[in-house]
This record gives sequence, C-alpha cells and structure tokens, in this order.
Amino acid sequence: EAVVSTQSTGLALEAIKATYCNKLISGSLDRIGVLLVGTETLTHDYPGIHILLPLDTPDKACVDVLQQASNDFANGKFEWGHSQAYSPYHLLFTCNSIYTSCVKKLGTRLIMIFTNVSEPRDMNNKTRQLATTKARDMSELGITISIITLPAADGGDFNMEKFYSALVPDHEAMSPTNDIEDLSQRVHRRENKVRMTASMPFVVGPELTIGVQCCNLFGEPPAKHINLCSKTNEPVICESSVVRETDRTTLAPYEVHRSAKFGSQTVIFSQDEVDQMKVRSDKGIYLVGFRPAKDIKTHHVAGKSLFLRPTETVYNGSTSFFVALLTRLHAREMVGLVHCVPREGTAGFIGALVPQPEERDEDNEQVRPLGFHLIHLPFADDIRKLTYEPTNQPSPAQVEAAKAVVNKLKAKQFNSSLVENPTVLQFNKTLEAIALEKDKIEETDDNTKPDVERMTKRAGSEMQQLNSAVFPSGYDVPADCKKPDYKRVITLVQNRQREGTLAKVSVADLRLYCKGVRLKVSSTAKKGDLLEAIKKFLG
Repeated sequence: EAVVSTQSTGLALEAIKATYCNKLISGSLDRIGVLLVGTETLTHDYPGIHILLPLDTPDKACVDVLQQASNDFANGKFEWGHSQAYSPYHLLFTCNSIYTSCVKKLGTRLIMIFTNVSEPRDMNNKTRQLATTKARDMSELGITISIITLPAADGGDFNMEKFYSALVPDHEAMSPTNDIEDLSQRVHRRENKVRMTASMPFVVGPELTIGVQCCNLFGEPPAKHINLCSKTNEPVICESSVVRETDRTTLAPYEVHRSAKFGSQTVIFSQDEVDQMKVRSDKGIYLVGFRPAKDIKTHHVAGKSLFLRPTETVYNGSTSFFVALLTRLHAREMVGLVHCVPREGTAGFIGALVPQPEERDEDNEQVRPLGFHLIHLPFADDIRKLTYEPTNQPSPAQVEAAKAVVNKLKAKQFNSSLVENPTVLQFNKTLEAIALEKDKIEETDDNTKPDVERMTKRAGSEMQQLNSAVFPSGYDVPADCKKPDYKRVITLVQNRQREGTLAKVSVADLRLYCKGVRLKVSSTAKKGDLLEAIKKFLG
C-alpha cells in the first residue's frame, strides 16, 4: 500500500491501521506492506520512497508503528520529511521488486495507492510513458493497481484523467472522502475480492455459448478437521485400503470391481464403467426457457444460490451478450430457466437466473455488482402444503389500536444494518484487546434496547388503548402463557431445606427450582435424584 506523503497521510495511515487490526484479529495469513512516497529519507534504491513496514503478516508491532506514525504526523513531527523527488515508475518498480523477492506463494497481488494529487509534480512524457508501460507489464503479471482518492489540500477536485487513468485504464473514478469509516470500507471492498468457485460454459442455444464464472456471495467457510492421536495428541493421517478376504493382501484400484444383480445373473462392472454410467450431461449451464419474475416465490429456494459473472477467458464476446441478456430480462421483469450441471458425473438441478443490474451510491462506489443469481429450484415433490390450526383473529378495534401504535412509533429513516449486534461487538473488542495486548477491554453501547421513556412520551396513550383493547378488565391469562414463578419456588425450597421438610415439595416445584437456579439434572430424574442434587447444591 503506497501512501503519498501529503496532508491526507494521517487519514490514510488510520485506514491502513484499521486494515492491519482486522487482519490481526481474524488471524489472516495475508501479507501487507506499507510504503511512504515523497519522503526525504529512503530505505530503497530510489529517492523519495521509504518502506515503513515490509511485506509480512500483520502483528502487534506493525499496529504500534502505524499508530506512532499517525500520532507523529498529527503533531507535526513527521521524521521522514517531505520531498517531491520521486517518480511513479520507481514506485511501481519498488512494489514489483517486493513481490518478486517474496518467497511465499501469493494468491493475489494488489497495490493500493492513496493520493490526493491528480498528477505528480515534474511529470513529463518520458516518466509518464515509463510508468504506464510498467503498470501494463505488472497487470499482465497478475498485479492489480487500485487508486484510493483523498481530499486535496487546496479543496480542488481530483481528476483521474490527468495521469492515473492512463496508469489504470479501467479504474472507476470515485469522489474523495475524508471520513475514516468510509475510507476503511473502501479499502475493505478493494482488498476483499469475490473468489470464483467455478468456471463453466453457458449454452444459450445450439450455436451460441458464452463463458461464466460462479461465486458464493454468502456461506460459511469449510470446516477443517484434524485427526489427533488419542495417546500423543499429535496429528495423524488416515489411509484406507481394500484387502482380499482370503489372504488379506492389498488390492490395487484396477483390481476392485462393482457388481449388480439382474434377475438370476450377477453383472460385474469395472470402476471406469461405473464412472461412465454416472455421466449424464457435460458440465455447464443450459438455457431451457423464460418465466415471469413474479412466478419465483421465496419458498422456491431449495438450496444455496450462486452468483454468475461473465468471463472472456474461453469465449470472446461473453461479456457483451451477458450484459445484453441481463438488461433485457430486467427490463421485461423476466427470469431465465436453466439446467445447471456444476460438476461432471452429477445429475444437476433446475435453476432460475434472476438478473441483478449494477447499483452505485452517490460516491460512485459499487453497492451491488452486475450479474445473475442462480437460484436452486425445487421439484414438485419437494414442496409440501402445511396445514395450520385455526387461531383467534383480532377484532377490528384491536387492529385499529395496533395501527395507531405503529404509526406513532414508525421511524422515518431507519436502516436495520446500522444497528449492530452488541454481543458480537463486545466479542470483537475482546479479540482486539487480546491481539493488541491491551490492559483494558473497551465497552460497547447496546443500541438494541428500546428507549422506553421516548416511546411512552410519543405513544403512551395509544399503547394504553391497545393494552385495554387486547387485555380488557377481568381478562384471565391462560396457564400456558404465564411466566414461571421462580422466586416463589426458590424461597419455598430454601425454607423447606432449613426446616428439614424438603421431601414434601412436589416434583414439579423441584424441577422448576432446578431450572431457576440453572442446576442441570436429567429429564428422566426421579424425585429421589432431584432431592439429592438439590441438597448437594445447597450444601
């Protein structure tokens, strides 16, 4: 991550520090490095480039270095100084050298350039050509370059066309931001790319095939189980083999056959013949037809859905046809019906292609990507019709009273995604304190608790009317709706224990006492077992 040393360096350092903390807490094995550009001191062969942190996995020492650098810059004590003697070509060459010298195998290689300067100073045609050529060569090697724009010191607009559009031709321009949370989210979206799970052909017709890639937008990572020896607690490797029953000799794979009985004869098949019988269709997605989007209901999702995006690796022109098909289906509110065979040798499933157009926010940041949601549709036998017992319906007066409460307590601008889980927040704060070796854990605010005072002030009379309409005077609460009286049972058991008459307490009260004090007992325990467990608990 390269940082242009300007007045926005402090903001960039805070965003990078947040990235380091997230990687450190999640236990990620990703390697990150930080370069400062436009400094007087240098740690490389080229002037104006200082390696603040080498390419390595994040740890507490890296976070401390970033925090100290951010504090020094905020206090005007930037020890590396400022200089304009740097070249974008030297910056890219340095980043490429760092990646080349890394002995670990890297899955993806990304360079993020934080800058608020539309064009570096002392830029001429030669340096521009060198930087553009180097960026093109790095792109061919699989190194991605991303530009993170920061607010300019003079308050002017950032213009990508002056230099960076030639450096990264397909880069999407975004408005600069000075909000640390927004900047951290942008960095998170850039460095966390959706990983494709499979690539397969999409057969639209007899003479028309395009290429698509599948990815999982949601889903838990696969669990990794390690088998341990019960005696030494060391990892073990499990191996299986097929042995002959008579002499216990190990059989080779080609010596193992399968058999099936047809009538009075037993037919033997080799493993290759069995594999050939499993192949029903070639791997791919086959278009069957189209249906109105309103025909796809929520309960029609029979399995985990996939997200499809075009790829040009095998079939040229796939992106153009993919976008045209998606745009047309979305305009006509239609979905495509397909037969999907994700792997060879499988029967596949019937799915629906739900189009999703691209969506961007006011900062030109992508909110939703362009693509198709491949929904796993059920067969007719998979859908069950459930029958429900009739329940008491509310009266019109009760409905109107409830509507009055809802209208009074309705928030004009409310987004459920902004209300975070306090338990998860506290858990993350605890992990952060452990990872960064903090002495004190930060407390989090619980925003899920209702504001009873404001609710009463705003809709107190309406809530009272609703309570009177649903629970009129003389209303008897059913026995199954009453809350257990733990306080009464706990007091009863304690008094009986002091008096020595605990055996006179009923079994129901004994079980309720165990539940109230969270005393674990068996569901099949008899009264004698309950009495023994309670006496042991009370001492």
